[in-house]
Amino acid sequence: MQEPTITIKTVELVRGIREAHYEKIKDLSPQEKIAFFRAKARALHAELGRPEELLDSPPPAPAAKPHR
Repeated sequence: MQEPTITIKTVELVRGIREAHYEKIKDLSPQEKIAFFRAKARALHAELGRPEELLDSPPPAPAAKPHR
């Protein structure tokens, strides 16, 4: 017996999230927008049990491109 296929409509999901975020932040100053996303990141890190210090570390350097 074949298991049912699960379909995730990722484009619609992402668009919905972006639209909801836009509505929440459209009237905020740039500093308030940064604070909004930092708060979201901190909440996600807490939910995942990841150290909060990772949020304050600089991003990794981009990988070097190979020479052609």
